[in-house]
Amino acid sequence: MNSFDFKEYFDFFPFRRIWGTKYRTASRHNNKKIYQNKKLKLRPHFSFRYSGITWHIDSSKGKAGEVNLITHAHSDHHGQKNLENLNAIASKETAKILEVCCSKKYRGKTFEIGETIKINGVKIRTYPTYHMHGSSAFLFDNGVLITGDVKDYRKLPKCKVLVTEATYGSPEYNFEEEIDKLRSVGSSTLGAYPIGKSQRVAKILLDEGYSVKVEGKAGKICRELGIEVDDSGEITITSPKELYYRSGRKYILTAQNLYKIPKIVVSDHLNYSGILSMIEHCKPECVIIYHGNPGKELIDEIRGLGCEVTLLNELIKL
Repeated sequence: MNSFDFKEYFDFFPFRRIWGTKYRTASRHNNKKIYQNKKLKLRPHFSFRYSGITWHIDSSKGKAGEVNLITHAHSDHHGQKNLENLNAIASKETAKILEVCCSKKYRGKTFEIGETIKINGVKIRTYPTYHMHGSSAFLFDNGVLITGDVKDYRKLPKCKVLVTEATYGSPEYNFEEEIDKLRSVGSSTLGAYPIGKSQRVAKILLDEGYSVKVEGKAGKICRELGIEVDDSGEITITSPKELYYRSGRKYILTAQNLYKIPKIVVSDHLNYSGILSMIEHCKPECVIIYHGNPGKELIDEIRGLGCEVTLLNELIKL
């Protein structure tokens, strides 16, 4: 489906925002004039118009009167670009994490996950996705569900259009998490992404009775969220980069095969089968994949479920 089909059948108009304009530049090399075409740049991730409002999803700040929805606090979802945006909307936990990460006050609107918020007459119900602390999905009153990144889809509602991710959108990513292995890891140093995964892992280990130290900004985020980590502990959580320089027993916490360090499989995203199970659970008529890496196999399987599939490059650019 294209942008105009969505407008006709679902009463919303998704599009990509253009940044800058297409133009030609000229330069001289060895006394010859060289022309180059500069391509249009596009704002992340996507935008849509509904009920007389322009909405931007995990994107840079919009114009006056436009609304930015922030699904979670990871930098590739651009909440940090909306700290001073009065028309930004994020969960209270997401706002706290952004403030710690950026050392600035968040000035937008906040909500508790599970609440229904109302923006200029549009009702939006919020749901947890468990990707990280504060991550939230948004269900609009026309049946459009925007998930952001998802770890657990079971509390997501049915919808007409599912706007979601495919970080592990290839069959090779049918991993199983090793949470039992993590719980029995014993005294060691663990490498985890500082924003999101470190907090989740610290909470799991604290619940198992370990004393846990979380280094750097990740530790500050833990304390801001009420996760009571220590200044020293049986287990230290540090960044993947810093883990390379540590001696002793150590593990990287990831589902990817990018590291030479021994790993424990811990992921904050759905695996390949999980993406398909989420779609079956939400029962949409159409799926828009707005983030990640959907492979041909995933697209074919989604269509096999009876859903239309649209990728970002199929949306109109304005």
